[in-house]
Amino acid sequence: MFQIGDTVFYSGSGVCRIDSVTSREFGDSMKDYYVLIPVHAPESAVYLPVDNAKLLSRMRFPLSKDEVMRLIHTMPKRACSWITDENRRKQEYQRILREGDQGEIMVTIHSIFVHQKELKNAGRKLHQCDERAFRECQRVLNDEFSHVLHIRPDEVADYIEGVLEGA
Repeated sequence: MFQIGDTVFYSGSGVCRIDSVTSREFGDSMKDYYVLIPVHAPESAVYLPVDNAKLLSRMRFPLSKDEVMRLIHTMPKRACSWITDENRRKQEYQRILREGDQGEIMVTIHSIFVHQKELKNAGRKLHQCDERAFRECQRVLNDEFSHVLHIRPDEVADYIEGVLEGA
């Protein structure tokens, strides 16, 4: 399915290029691994077992520009709710980031942003876990969107805002 040289999205690592397939000793046996090089962190490498269906399910081809634009245009229509139980919220953040669904990631960013504004108006700040999830969701979204749209990751938020203002 995936070939050396393919550009893929791997949840947790973002957009990567499949650099090679290599064999490594694992316990008493040899295993084959995809070697993924993150586009925005080329000094890193991710080793993904080629026979691990669960981990491979987290790897996909990047979205198309049309898919990114559709996500941006549907963002204002998506439901945005806050999970009040912090443990459930953390679990949900982990699930969303693990699965790498950019639609859910956008909703999570928006939900945390709205909650942050509400807290700020009340003179309070976000919990640390929410700040971490917000940054990680932004990193994952910006990584893929910047790759697809051929812009820098730090330009993604302004790009989305510009598209929504022009809609």
